[in-house]
Formats: sequence, C-alpha cells, structure tokens
Amino acid sequence: MNNKNKHYFIAVEIDTETKKWLYQLQQTLKNDFYYKNWVDKNDFHITLHFFGAIERSTLNHVANQLEQLDPKAFTAEIGGLSTFGSANKPRVLWIGVENKPALVQLHHEIQQIVGQYVPIDKRAFTPHITLAKKWASEQQLQHNTILNQPTGEKYLHVNKVVIYEIHPEKKQKYQIWRQFELK
Repeated sequence: MNNKNKHYFIAVEIDTETKKWLYQLQQTLKNDFYYKNWVDKNDFHITLHFFGAIERSTLNHVANQLEQLDPKAFTAEIGGLSTFGSANKPRVLWIGVENKPALVQLHHEIQQIVGQYVPIDKRAFTPHITLAKKWASEQQLQHNTILNQPTGEKYLHVNKVVIYEIHPEKKQKYQIWRQFELK
C-alpha cells in the first residue's frame, strides 16, 4: 500500500493498565455479544478525527499544527456499555468515556485544525472506546439486559494524542505515526 492510500486517524492513546482492564471486560462480554471482530488489546483508543485515505503532505501540515496545541493532561471516567447501529444486531459495541469539558475542548481544537485541510464530521462527538465490530450472528442482542450489566468504572489519564496509521491486514491494526504529549 503506498502512502497515498494509507488511512490515518487522530486519537487519545490509552495507557497499558486501562488496556488490560478493557481486555478483561471484553473477555467477560464474548459469551453475550456475537461479534466478528473484537478490537485487539493494543488497539484501544478514543477517536478524535478519522481521516481515511489522506495525502502524506496534508497529514504533515496537520501534524505540524497539532504540535502547536498546548492542552493540559486530564483524567476521564470510563464506564457503561452502548452500541452504534441496529438495536438487535448492532454494528459496534463500545464503552463510554466521560464527556469532560477538557476532552470536548481537545476535540474542538483538533477539528479546527483538521478542518483547514479536509472536511470534518458534523455529527455530535460521542467519546467512546470501541470494543467490537460487525455483528456475526442471526441471534439478536437482548439489548436491555446485556447492555445494562455493570462494567465497573475506570479512570483514564489522558496525556497523549496520537496519529495512528491503519494496517488492516495485521492483528494489531493501528501503529503510531506521530504522537503529541499533553502538558
């Protein structure tokens, strides 16, 4: 795949301890949720902007501007399951991330930069961490009972934003292309 066709996205990187917690949660959910793709334990993240295919020169311009951002590190709570897609056969299973003002502001600042170079998604920002994708059963999800199971709560220290390069052919699909430390 040449650089022109590679796909990228900007995300909050998840720390190792939280990744372990999310992986353990995934294992408890696999008996109740019939998904084709469970996110690799090293690929958990909070998406701030998805580019898809983008010219490397454009991505370099975005990255250079991201280096100028000066956001502070912060902590956000993780907890509560939800889905995107059909209630009976949802395409994505995710765990929520507290919609803190610091996270909303970080997302807004990144969208302001990205919007100078590429179109931005106008949908409301729903901070989350994807656990699984692609419903893989004719059996329907028992939505109310399973999604209301307690997940426990975890606090995530947000101190790094990264640009990931996507490698769909690999088990661990996301590799850091550039990273930016929060103060």
